[in-house]
Formats: sequence, structure tokens, C-alpha cells
Amino acid sequence: MTATPNANSAAGTVNDGTYLETKPTIPGGFDPALIQRMIDEGVFLETAAGLIAAEVPTVPADHSLAEHEKNLLAAVLVGTDDQRERWGTFRRAIGLRFDEGVPGSIWTQPGLRAVALEIDELFRGRRDIDVLNAYAIREDVRQRALEGRFRGSLLLMEEALSEVIAWGDDGLIHPELDFKIACRLFQSAKARALFYPGLRKLLAREQIDCGIDGELESCRQLLNEATAITAGRHRQSFQVCTASDAGRECLALASLPADQRPKPISTGIPSLDIDMRGGVIPGTGDSTWVLAARSGVGKTTVGIAAAMGLAFNGASVLVLSCELSRRAIGARLLAHYCRKASGVFSSRYSANELEGRGEVIEGRDLERLQQLEAQFSAGIAPNGERMGKVLYESQFSATVEELAAMVEDCKSANPSLSAVFLDHFHAMGHTAGFGSNTTAELAARATAIKAIAGRCELDVFVIAQLNRGAYGNPTGPDVSHLAGTSELERYASAVWLIDRPKVDEFSQPQPGVLDIHHGKCRHGQTTGENDFSKTTIRMDRGHCYLEADNARKLFIGSHLYPGVECL
Repeated sequence: MTATPNANSAAGTVNDGTYLETKPTIPGGFDPALIQRMIDEGVFLETAAGLIAAEVPTVPADHSLAEHEKNLLAAVLVGTDDQRERWGTFRRAIGLRFDEGVPGSIWTQPGLRAVALEIDELFRGRRDIDVLNAYAIREDVRQRALEGRFRGSLLLMEEALSEVIAWGDDGLIHPELDFKIACRLFQSAKARALFYPGLRKLLAREQIDCGIDGELESCRQLLNEATAITAGRHRQSFQVCTASDAGRECLALASLPADQRPKPISTGIPSLDIDMRGGVIPGTGDSTWVLAARSGVGKTTVGIAAAMGLAFNGASVLVLSCELSRRAIGARLLAHYCRKASGVFSSRYSANELEGRGEVIEGRDLERLQQLEAQFSAGIAPNGERMGKVLYESQFSATVEELAAMVEDCKSANPSLSAVFLDHFHAMGHTAGFGSNTTAELAARATAIKAIAGRCELDVFVIAQLNRGAYGNPTGPDVSHLAGTSELERYASAVWLIDRPKVDEFSQPQPGVLDIHHGKCRHGQTTGENDFSKTTIRMDRGHCYLEADNARKLFIGSHLYPGVECL
């Protein structure tokens, strides 16, 4: 019955907005039954300090959180473009490493969870397709189901995909489907869903007689869980290693038979390998290696040769350039492949020709080029063996933060990635916040690159510029000539300074001949008794190809460097 409260009755408002009339049992109009009911209804909270009004939390219902999840997934799936970059942005936003999958626990519905995990597996290179959108996922799931490789409910996956697509493609304007907005709203909704229910439980326990230390620890855990999803730290709990961890790992490594130990993968350039203890070891990289020269000397040429050498020997590599176009990078990579396949020098298929700026390639030459391109695209080395993946991208004047994001995404999608070539350090865009303090900015840039190497377990080859002091130095360049900052040299495991050999004023330099000054070798050189401070190489610059290296004499009788002469 609904009644208006008066002085002789006690009344209270319950959740449906009606008044509850009760008979006062205590003078003054206080009714314990009504108060207890309001406590039960959540209108008041009973605490050690007395009754307090319950603040209505802005907790989204489960369906509201699911809507944010669908917004996020729809922003990734709707359309025909490849949306792997968006999913990588989401992974970075919640703070996942390249080797961590998106947790299934953050999704509220089984169907959405299945779709999200399928997206993540595709992103991390664990599916037969490399295009991320709803159509591609649907076709891949169906094909795997036909072949008996799909584990899960095909009906659940199909219904969830259809729901997400319909949600984002209903013809209405959805500003929340802008990916950055969808990502942020998802993080906020998820943080609220984690924080407020736990907060209510903590408040309910206030009247329980227990130690304050336990309550504070619960508060800390609750706050950390909610903050992790918004601050980009949603990952496995941080752990430190113990003495037993060191002992167990060292015993396992020390007792591993020699034929089972990972072998270093050569760059194909002896002058580099002697400072790298043989090359790159996939999965254990955390080093930066610096190739530096003045403009036009050939630092990018040597970098491309090293990248292709690693790929021919089985390592997956990524070439990122801040000053060359995609066309220019691709032409240099394919030109190197063609030169390697020919076995002898040929002017055909140079980078200049493959960029469409040289002679027209036609007839038998074109047929041969098509054959070589097909092998290169299929990942078949000139000797017929499988080669590592060769990935590349052009990002003019990209900041180090943008390049770091790209490397992390690429490592997530290609866990076998072993080495990254950054071309070049001084062509990167400016990072905000440093103003005119170029030295501080370059130092921070070097630190960020070192962090990329360690975080992604990669070897990063940094191509850099020498300052003007290297021009007239009678003994050739040294590490003090690295332009802008000493931090680049400080973090590097090796520094190679490339220069043209000194000749008199009447003589022309020999084409392609370069001196490599070994400016720093943190791990020493694998050269036997004598260390090399300088070696000489000869490059076929048109194909970015190493023809000769006087460090080759250290490997006489070895088949590690086929086709490389000893100067």
C-alpha cells in the first residue's frame, strides 16, 4: 500500500520508488525493521562507524561491458582491410609482451572470448592466413573445421562473428567504433567491472574484526588489478628469480650436448661475425650493433647485405627505413637475392634496374627475373634451402616510439623474428618534449632502442651517421665521431665505422672497397691470437652484395661464406 508519511508513521523509500508504511515500535519514529530492510536493499551500509548512505556505483552491468567488448572487436573485424595494426595497438594498450597472449579472462561472454582468442592467434602468426578481418577469420575457421583441425564450437564461433559484424555494420553512426575510442572505453569499463564489486566487498568487511594489514593488502591488489588494464600493465604478475632458478637454468645449459646447443647464425660478412661471436642466436638476442659511416659511403649497402646474409642462413629479419621508400628497400633486397643466385658478377637485376630507373628488362632476362622473384617470394634460398622471413617497411621520419611499436607488433606476429635493421638512427623523427636539446633526445632514443632489443629478445642493427670530425681524421673514424650522443656507443655490443680507404689526391678510390674500423667489441673478437682493428671489404653496391673480405682468411677451409673472396 502506498501512503504519504506523516509525523505518526515511519516510512522509507525502497528500490521501486514507493513508500513503505510501518508502525513505529520505538518512540520518535525509529523502526529497526525498516532500517534493516534498507540495509538489505543496499540503501545504507552498516560500518563500524555507524550507518552510511551507500553511494550508487557507476558499475556497468554485464551487458554494458559486453557492449564495449563488441565495439572493440567490431572496430577490428568490420571491413575488408587488414586490421592487424589495430589489434597490435590494443595489445600494447593493455601492456602485453610479444610472447604473451591476450587473456581469455577479460572477456565476459564465451562467444566473444572465442573470437578474441582467434584474432590473437592469427595476429601472433599461428594461423594459415595473415590478413585480419572477419571474412578472413571465418574462412580460416571453416577450412580448419573441414580438415578436422578446429578445436571448439563452430556454431558458437559463427554466431559470435555474426553478432559482432551486425553490431558494427548496422548502418548507424557509431563514434565509439573509432578504434582508439573503442579501446579506451573497453579499458575503462573493464577497470570499473574489476574495481567496484571488489570495493563493495571491502566495505562490507569493514565491520569484521580483522587485522588492518590484510585489508590494506586487499585494497592494494584491487587497485593494482584495475590500474593494470588502464595503464598498460595487464600481464602476468611480475616475478623475480631466485638462486634456485639460476642453478636450474645454468645446469640445463651447461649439460646440453654440443650438437643440441643453438648455433649462431652468420651475417654472411666475416668482418661483422668476428665481433659477434659468430653471429645472431635466435631467441636470446638483446644486443644492439652499430654500423656507422658518413653520407654516401655505403652503410645502408652493408646493412642490407648483413640482413640478407642472416636470412639466407635461416634467421628472420625486419628492415625498417626512415629515409628509403618501400620500393627502394624491396629493390635492394631482391637485387641481392638475384646476385647471390647468379654466382658470378652480372650487371643485370641491380637495384637501379629493379626500381625501374635502368635498362628495360625483357625477353629471357625477364623470364629469369620472374623465376628468381618466385623463389624469393616463396622463401627459397638460392641453394634450394628454406630461408628466414624477410620483412621490411618504410616509415619516413618515424619517431623511435613509432618504430618500437612496429617492432613489437612484428615480433608478436612473427615470433621467429631474430634481427631488426634500423636505417637510420639520425633520420628518425623528433620526439616531443626535448625542445632544442638534441643531445638529450638522441640519448633517450639510444636508450629506447636498447630497450626494444631486450624487451623483444632481438638483435638490433642500428645504422648511424658520423659527424664531420671523421672527415679529416688521419687514422680514420672512431667511436667519438658518432653524431650527437655517446649513448649509442655505450649500449652497443660492437661498433663498426665504415670509410673509404685513404688514397692520394691523384688516385681514384677502388670501386666498392671499404675499410671497416672495429671501434668497439664488447665480447672480444673470435680471431685467435691477433685482434683486428681494421678490415677491408669489397661491395657490389648495385646489388648490396659482399664480394670480398680480408677477414675471410680466418675461415679458410670453411664453407660458411660461399662466394666471398679473401682480399
